[in-house]
This record gives sequence, structure tokens and C-alpha cells, in this order.
Amino acid sequence: MKFSGGITLQYDTPFSPFLAKEYERGLDWLAEEGFDGAELCISDYVGVDVGRIKEELDSRNLECSTISTGQSRTREGISLLHEGAALRIAQERMKQHIDAAAVLKSCVTLGLLRGIGETGQEEKDAWILAKNLEPVIDYAGQKNVTIILESINRYETCLFNSAEALMDFIGTKLGNPDSVGVLWDIFHANIEDRDFAEAIERIGKRLKHVHIADSNRWFPGCGHIDFVPIVRKLKEEGFDGYMSYECFNLPSIEYVRSQSGRFVRMLREIK
Repeated sequence: MKFSGGITLQYDTPFSPFLAKEYERGLDWLAEEGFDGAELCISDYVGVDVGRIKEELDSRNLECSTISTGQSRTREGISLLHEGAALRIAQERMKQHIDAAAVLKSCVTLGLLRGIGETGQEEKDAWILAKNLEPVIDYAGQKNVTIILESINRYETCLFNSAEALMDFIGTKLGNPDSVGVLWDIFHANIEDRDFAEAIERIGKRLKHVHIADSNRWFPGCGHIDFVPIVRKLKEEGFDGYMSYECFNLPSIEYVRSQSGRFVRMLREIK
């Protein structure tokens, strides 16, 4: 099991304890605090030198755990549930992310960039999404990159909110492609999954990445989630991917920066 933290390259995000202009300082912090990698938030590739990013990570003995892709949905109004030009841009953007991931040897997250969906037509939207994902999944397979789909709670999207629903989508709608894995977010799971251990077992070997945040999306320990049995279960199941922070900078940025390394060290020691 490895650990990463979210760092943004271009635009500020509430999930990174460093501003976009502090990107390299954020990488330094990850290395100093004993992380294994960075979860990089990349919105688009205008002016982005992926080779340079790889060098910056390598120089600090860091990996890229996954590329976070959702920022472009809100910034540009694109998604894989749109039609016409917005859909084509979303598909091409995902392919750009896949190209970058091939260089960085990382996964590519597919969260809200998939689209929100509409209440009452979830089944129809799921089939539309599956169809629109076909060329993206094929491209990921060609590049030997894994797209990690994320189940997101009902207040943010209508589509596959729970681990069970996500696994059904992958099996029934996508046909179990090898290039698709799962990102399991503990904050969303606390809302949607009946039992954490049951969800981990249901996802099984498709589990490639885990997001860390407490029940209120604050830093772990500021809500009511007990992370010890979750990490113990992940280790029992042989999970060898990344656990990565995706919590708000609360109770403060200073607290997140000062406590992240300590919490990671505690998780590493769980038997």
C-alpha cells in the first residue's frame, strides 16, 4: 500500500493544501513528509509539459498515483454525458489524460467528468455513458493505462453512487474491460455503502485507488469515521494501490500540512 496527496498544477482546488502557483513547493512537501506519490490535478494540457512533470517527480523520488480530471467539467462545461462538441472535447481530453498517464505511469480518474445524469433516467444515462466511454476505454487499453471510475454520492450525481452500483455498471454496461478499475472514496462510501468491509470485498481486485477524507470531508480524525478497520481490511485483501487525501483544507491548511505525514505514518503501521 502506498500514499499520495493531491497537488494541483493549473487552477486552485479545495482539495490541495497548496495553490497552483505553489505546485513545486507542494511536491517538496510530499517528499519531506514521506509520501510515495502525488495525485495530480490537471484540467487541460495547454502549456503543460508532461515530460517535465515526470522529471520533477523523479527528482523527489515520487510517483504520480493518478491524474484527477474533474476540474474541466465545471471550468469548461464538458462531460461524457454531453452531446456534440462538448462530448468530443471530453473524449479527447480523456485521451490526453491517458497519454499523460502513459508517461507518468499512473492511473486516470473518471469522477464527475463522466457527467451528473438526471433523476428518473439513470438507466438511460448509464447506457449513454457506456457508449460514449467505448473509444476512451479502447484507447486506454492500447496505452496500457487504467481508468479508475469513482462512485460518488447521490447529492453530486445520479450515476452509480455506491460500490455495488459501480461494479454493476462495469460488469453490465461496460462488459468488464481490463483497462477499467475502481477508485473508492471513503467520504462518499460513508454516505452510500452499507458496510465498508463489504464494499471493499465487492470491488475486489478492481480496487486501484482509495480517497481519504472523514465523514464531513475534513481531515481524518475531524469526523466520525474509524480508519483503522478500513485500512486493516484493505491490507487483508491485499490492496497494493494508493491511498490518497481528498479532503477539504479543514480545520485549516496549516493543520492539514502539519498532520498529513503523521497520519500516513500511523496508517503504514496498522497490522
